Amino acid sequence: MPAKREPYLSLYAVFNQYYNSLCFFANRIINDQPAAEDIVEDLFLRLWEKEPDFNQHKNLKAALYIGVKNACLDYIKKQKNLRSKTNALTYLLQQEQEDYVLNEITRAEVLREVYTEMQKLPPECRKVMQLYYRHGLDHKNISAKLGVTVSTVKNQKARGLKILKKKLGTSFLYFLVLFG
Repeated sequence: MPAKREPYLSLYAVFNQYYNSLCFFANRIINDQPAAEDIVEDLFLRLWEKEPDFNQHKNLKAALYIGVKNACLDYIKKQKNLRSKTNALTYLLQQEQEDYVLNEITRAEVLREVYTEMQKLPPECRKVMQLYYRHGLDHKNISAKLGVTVSTVKNQKARGLKILKKKLGTSFLYFLVLFG
């Protein structure tokens, strides 16, 4: 019987799976969303130039997070002439770095799980949840944007929370503590 081959992991699949959580992680370190996105995109470009077959990597997730962390630290060092970036570097270096990094990885992974499950929600429910949690809109603004009543927004949000709670368990509770 021939050996079972691992499915081919393309850069596109890996990018889609980890891009948002890596950007969140990078932004938590450098506190600059556009720069965080640039860092993550540069990491994927470097990886693509080196090795487009990700099946060779035993611990791809760890490699991605370590690569982003190191790129963020390099970014902060390059920006140290700006006071806010110097303060961010000082803060980061004063933290027990391993605990800080592990906590931020956990946050990013919980968000990835929640957003993955959020994509599976019914369409109207998903729109409300994304506008509320990803974009920070309140019930009234969501109501105006979607052309529905505030009551409908609240009902769709409650429905989405119930579905996510059932599917995610403790990850969902962590999400609520962070963003509830």
